[in-house]
Amino acid sequence: MRISWREFIKQYFSKPSKFHSIGIEMGDAELHLNVIQKKSGSYQWVKQHSLPMQDWVKHLQEYVTQNNLARTPCHVALGLNKYQLFQIDRPEVEEQEVAQAIQWQVKEQLTSTDEHVFDYYDHPAAIGGKEKVNVVAISRPQVTSIIKGISQADLKLSTITIEELATSELLAASDDAVLSLFQEKGGQINLNILKQGKLFFSRRLKGYENLASFSLEEFQMGMGDTLSVEIQRSMDYFESQLRQAPVRHIVVHLNTPIQAQLAELIKELTFMPVSIMDLPLTPNEPSPTVSLASLGAALTDIEINSEAGQ
Repeated sequence: MRISWREFIKQYFSKPSKFHSIGIEMGDAELHLNVIQKKSGSYQWVKQHSLPMQDWVKHLQEYVTQNNLARTPCHVALGLNKYQLFQIDRPEVEEQEVAQAIQWQVKEQLTSTDEHVFDYYDHPAAIGGKEKVNVVAISRPQVTSIIKGISQADLKLSTITIEELATSELLAASDDAVLSLFQEKGGQINLNILKQGKLFFSRRLKGYENLASFSLEEFQMGMGDTLSVEIQRSMDYFESQLRQAPVRHIVVHLNTPIQAQLAELIKELTFMPVSIMDLPLTPNEPSPTVSLASLGAALTDIEINSEAGQ
């Protein structure tokens, strides 16, 4: 009996990963990752880790090797400072020509001289009678670096997404509109309004990067009022400009040790039901902080309201 070593090696390197997906968030100083595995028909959140962004490819290669993650499908989420987002009128061209047409409308608004890669997603509601698209601009060198780096780490790059869309994956689809306030460690607050699983509205709230260091008393001395005004303005826009039924619920996941007290204060200031978000899965490795963007990215192709929680 002869064994073909060439065939054996070929089969070994084409062997699929035992993990379902890995979500990676490209932050400013750190790369955050979460790993999902499917066991006995249910999804499990089996790993979460952070690596320095400096020499991230080398660190990721080592982590993938140490944890047998080779060939795992990978979904990358870019942190808020890694891209620019614009909302424009949908070009009146054929569907296959939209991607090309949007470039000319946003190029003059770019804050970087780098060559950029553009993509877009449709806005679910017309504004002022006009259909809109949200255009994402990412520097081409950055995209090239991500593609090469993920490949060198022996992962299978499936998607590159942005923080607003990645965090939207964390909430189950609902016919009622839900406003979410999500914040990564040391970052801006990301305010989203979702309905039926679609992102209708998104904005970034600056000035809360040091929220974790504020006491409840300090928050009550003005910051809470400012935040409630931003929430109310966003809900008013959603109702009046997008002509949607009112938001029914607010969900928060904020980077602060007094999150429960802040949720109660937001409830008092907005007269809205407010709850702390229940993560769609329970981690096997508990951690004091969670990268919401990388977890959402890892859940990209999973229906969390039905499958993930089984």
